[in-house]
Formats: sequence, C-alpha cells, structure tokens
Amino acid sequence: MPHPTIAPTTPSGRSLEQLASLATAGDRVALEELLAAVQHRIYRHALRFLGHPDDAEDATQEILIRLTTRLATFEQRSKFTTWAYTIATRMLIRTSQRRLETVIGSPDDYAAFLDAGLSELGRPSDEAERRELEDEVRISCTYGMLLSLTRPSRAAYLLGDVLGFTDSEGAAICECSPAAFRQRLARARTAMRRIINDRCGLFDPAHPCSCARQIAPLLDHGIINPDQLTFRHHPREAEQSRIDPARLERAANQLDHVVAIADLYRADRFAAPSDLWAKISTAIPDLLDTIDSKD
Repeated sequence: MPHPTIAPTTPSGRSLEQLASLATAGDRVALEELLAAVQHRIYRHALRFLGHPDDAEDATQEILIRLTTRLATFEQRSKFTTWAYTIATRMLIRTSQRRLETVIGSPDDYAAFLDAGLSELGRPSDEAERRELEDEVRISCTYGMLLSLTRPSRAAYLLGDVLGFTDSEGAAICECSPAAFRQRLARARTAMRRIINDRCGLFDPAHPCSCARQIAPLLDHGIINPDQLTFRHHPREAEQSRIDPARLERAANQLDHVVAIADLYRADRFAAPSDLWAKISTAIPDLLDTIDSKD
C-alpha cells in the first residue's frame, strides 16, 4: 500500500515542503504549485468521506483555503501531505451532516437495503450501457458502505486502510490515542464485514448481490440516472480502465475483504473539478495576504 506522506512530483521538481516555505514567504507561484499538487488527493478524500461530488467540491474548496490561511503554522515537523490530511480530516469530521448520510443509516440498514433491492438480471440489453451502469452501481454502492460508518470510524478506515497511515499517525490526525484509533478502525472493519461478507459479488461471484442485479431497482427508485451518471463519467486524474472483478477476488482470497476493498477506493482516481481550481487560483492573491502570522 503506497504511503500517503510520500511527496508527489511537482512541475518544478521542488518538494511540497520547499513550496510551502516559499509560499509562506509570499511566493504566489509556489502557492499555486503547492495547491495544484494536493488538490486531487484532498478532493478524493472529501469525496470518499461525503459521498457526493457536489459536497466534496464545496468541502475541498474550504479545505484548500484553510490550508492556505494556516500555512504559517506548518512547522515542517511532518510531511506536508500529513499536515494537509490532518486539516482536511478534522474539517470533514466537523462539517454538517449531509443528506446521504441520513438516508443510508447504519451498516445493518444499508445491508437490508441491498438485500431488498436484488432483482433478476434483465435490462439494459445494450452491453456498453450495462457495463457503464454496473460501474456506476459499484462506485455508488461502495461509497454508500463508507457513509454507513460513523464519522470517527469512517475517518479511521480511510486513514488506515485506504491511505495507509500508521496507528500513531492516524491517532494524531484524529486527536485520539493510538489505542482509540485502532478501536475505531476495528469497528469500521467489523461494520464493513457485515455488509460485504456472504453478500458482495465483487469478492465472490457466488455471493447473491451483484452490481448487475442492483441496476433495475436503482433505476426504478431514481437513485441512478442513466442520462446523468454521477461517478462513471466523473473526470479522473489519470486514464483508468474498468475495475477488474478478478483482481478484487484474488485480493480477497489473500486478505480480509474489508482490507481488500481499500484497493478499490484507491483505484478510482477522481480528479477535482476544473472550476474548483479556477475559484481557488482567482482567490490566491487575496489568500497570500492572510499568510502573515501563526495562530
């Protein structure tokens, strides 16, 4: 699992820490490069946590502004990405509850919803359309699993299993003890198992629930719209092929299902919307004026 604190490559070849120092000194170009280097990963973190692109876009804009206005407090005691995920996670945990979280309910509620929605394979008949709808169902369903977790457990799962932070790093981010962080992660895994085990066909074709069998019910309830797919056509940071179910099945044969599914979340490299960056870059001159003191 790639560790999140490894600095991404920047166009100038400078590290994020170097860019942060330059930006703190008032270098607008360095600030732009710094925010551009982290915007997509912050957006993906917000999208996994909140479950919808609109909510994630709003949250990402607020997080990037917070990173900028608090840049003077970054003392380089950790990697910049660790510091950025700390601010992002704490803001996400404290943000107002979204409608999707209320609708989905608990892991048991979500599992019952999936069981009730199973249908016989039928429409659509067009193979290309079916594959697109299956991908939409897969992403919507697995993001729904995350939303069924309590926010502390969701944060622990994303930090520990998806992003690869250690117990001590995750604990520092979540402002709890390492033991408490491990307990939150264990609770998240237990809750995810109740949804996945003996149900999810992504890990075992013999299991009853499949993305194909959920298409018709989700279409009937208006949860997915074939003319406006939320995730399938969402821009991605890099060209990405369709998720290979065999890859997940192989991983699940070697790992716990809830650990294996973390690979699925990492595989969907969604990109932050271009208009988000336009808003941030327009505001950068004013934001630079706020980097003048530590609070």
